[in-house]
Amino acid sequence: MNQGSMTQDFVTSPFIAGALALRTSLFSAVGMNLTEIHMFSDNSTLTRAINNDMHINEIYGIITDIQQIASVFVDISFFSFSRNLNSKADTLAKRAPSYLDCI
Repeated sequence: MNQGSMTQDFVTSPFIAGALALRTSLFSAVGMNLTEIHMFSDNSTLTRAINNDMHINEIYGIITDIQQIASVFVDISFFSFSRNLNSKADTLAKRAPSYLDCI
């Protein structure tokens, strides 16, 4: 499994950031020639939008990208989990904007 980080300029909300992170992860999985994958997010609205083809203006284009990339996989699932189960990552994500201001 790969782990990493990247920055993206001008992301206006954590919701958009989560959708972009999921899309980037899918691109990475395609690059690794994976055929089966389970994707997890701490944003249940995001996973519902992907699974149920919901139209959310804020991330509509990103969701469309995710669904198109997902069609490459033989088996793919999107799940959500509570932020409480991922408190360290959630804390770091909330602090990230203040770290970027120092750079």
